[in-house]
Amino acid sequence: MLKSIINRLTVTKREVNDPLLAYVIDTCSKIENRSALKQKINETSFCVLDLETTGLDMTNDVIINIGAVKLKKGKITKIFEAYTKPPIPIPALSTEFHGMVDAMFEDKPVIGEVLPEFLQFVGDSVIVGHHINFDIQMLHRHLKEIYNVGITNTVWLDTMFLYQMAHEDQVHQPLDHLLERYCVQCDQRHTALGDVVATAKVFVKIMEELPSSYKTIGDLSRAQNKMRHKES
Repeated sequence: MLKSIINRLTVTKREVNDPLLAYVIDTCSKIENRSALKQKINETSFCVLDLETTGLDMTNDVIINIGAVKLKKGKITKIFEAYTKPPIPIPALSTEFHGMVDAMFEDKPVIGEVLPEFLQFVGDSVIVGHHINFDIQMLHRHLKEIYNVGITNTVWLDTMFLYQMAHEDQVHQPLDHLLERYCVQCDQRHTALGDVVATAKVFVKIMEELPSSYKTIGDLSRAQNKMRHKES
């Protein structure tokens, strides 16, 4: 399906001659579309996202596992999972955390081959995740390095902040706390797909607890940003 889309793609306004690059630019533009802020919450399509990486260094570490699910009206409708071959060895400390070793990735595609398909999956959905800014910044860096286009302007929601908004909790709670709080079982913890399915279930629970005064994605985003600015 992705190949057929690329084959039909015409040159963008930036006069990009490479159809794959033009496609990435176009999909990143959709992801960064701020019109989602006007959408009613119960009518919005969400893309819950989680990454596993070689480490937490935003400059040098890389993505090795992407998990995402589409969510609408509280139901998971689509699933995405990909493993990507890193250009650097996976550090032993990271392996202790997620259990992934270099041998698992020998026949996997590089991240540049996976990103276009992943961007297609996200589409115009609102991105959600736990401590999601890390994931977005990591994706942005890879996109800039490979395609010279990014997604830092995208609309996103963080279950860490949403939980604080629902419970007036001043503490940044880790995902494990929320899993316990909502009795959500996480199969394959610290794999991207395992974590993202569990996060999606937590997200649905939190949304049910938020005050009814939140009507649109913009309402949630503004409240979330106020919390972030208070901390800075």
